[in-house]
Amino acid sequence: MNGPDLWRRGEERGPAGASTGRARIALLLRNAAAHAPEPAALTAAGLDVRFAPADIAALAETSPLFADADALVIEVDPAAPVELEAFDRLVHLAAGRLSVIAAVDALTVAHTRTLLKMGAVDVLPLPFTVDELQHAVEPARRPVRPVARVQAPARQGRIISMLGAIGGVGTTAIATQLGALWAGRARVCLIDFDIQFGNAALYLDIRPSLTLGHLIEDEARLDTELLQSVATRHASGLDVIASPTDMMPLDSLTTDFVGRTLRLASQAYDIVLVDLPRAWTEWTVRVVERSDIACLVSNLSVPAIHQSRRQLELIEANNLMDKLRIVANRVPTKLFGKVSFSETEAVLGRRIDLGIANDYPTVSAAIDQGRTLTEVSGGARVTKDMKALLELLVAVPVVEGALLP
Repeated sequence: MNGPDLWRRGEERGPAGASTGRARIALLLRNAAAHAPEPAALTAAGLDVRFAPADIAALAETSPLFADADALVIEVDPAAPVELEAFDRLVHLAAGRLSVIAAVDALTVAHTRTLLKMGAVDVLPLPFTVDELQHAVEPARRPVRPVARVQAPARQGRIISMLGAIGGVGTTAIATQLGALWAGRARVCLIDFDIQFGNAALYLDIRPSLTLGHLIEDEARLDTELLQSVATRHASGLDVIASPTDMMPLDSLTTDFVGRTLRLASQAYDIVLVDLPRAWTEWTVRVVERSDIACLVSNLSVPAIHQSRRQLELIEANNLMDKLRIVANRVPTKLFGKVSFSETEAVLGRRIDLGIANDYPTVSAAIDQGRTLTEVSGGARVTKDMKALLELLVAVPVVEGALLP
């Protein structure tokens, strides 16, 4: 392909994307072979991509790119002033006609913020995957990028925190599957606040280039736009803010940071799921305080029930019991009737709100493949139980207009 003349209009093509219904993307990279997915993979994903050598300064207002493409993905070096100037000029030339997505090698939060403020619809790391490109192109095809630029003082979304009684009870599996399921009906973000052992991204088989750690490092400039730029989208539509790549001390997070993060997230999303570490700290208590619902996940083993009881005592001491819902995971299935929770509830002094069936093959297959339970086995008992949990949480009333300090 020579130069930026990637498509030419013809009677057989018609308006951009009209013949195939596919997103038409002009991709300008210095080394497309090393940094872009294979053309066959892009085509299979419904993306009509045309490649050309990257020359950001040579793009002109009259280029066919502006007329025929849905989006332009172009490599830019934020450390080179001449390229930033050319990118800024390009964004203004494309305004109203073409959405521009930046692609950056060794992407950082600072780079992301700079390019977003210059008008980029999104910023991709180099190399990028098909899923990352699809995520970027989705808002690129809409007239306005869905970023909450207008300050909204009132709460818009509900916050649900996920607590594990002990390790290994399946809290993260429930949080990720619940988020993926809920994303089919609302804007949902999952924040993995387990900054030492978080696995939410791994459970969804996504490899984020930016994580919660980047938000912590750039806390002074944290806003809704920056928060959304760090999120990675799963195929289900769920946005995930992954835990840091490297372990961080629990005191790396402060009550001010988590409060601000939750406030911004609740303004940008309908549902904010928070996967918490098992340790109780001042900031984890603050997260539960800021939540509309707190789900305590346990199984029916003696150690788990014992630790659940201890968790309940702490929750009650902080006057948070009204937010609590108890979920029993990996409940043995019976051929006839339901498993009785009466003995367990007697020990807890609190009723169990819902049980999720023990189905190791289905759940492990979903985790290994980064897929939803519905995709793996829509008729499985565990899938039906997860949907029942969703309906239980949807039914919990939320006080409208509550403010997050």
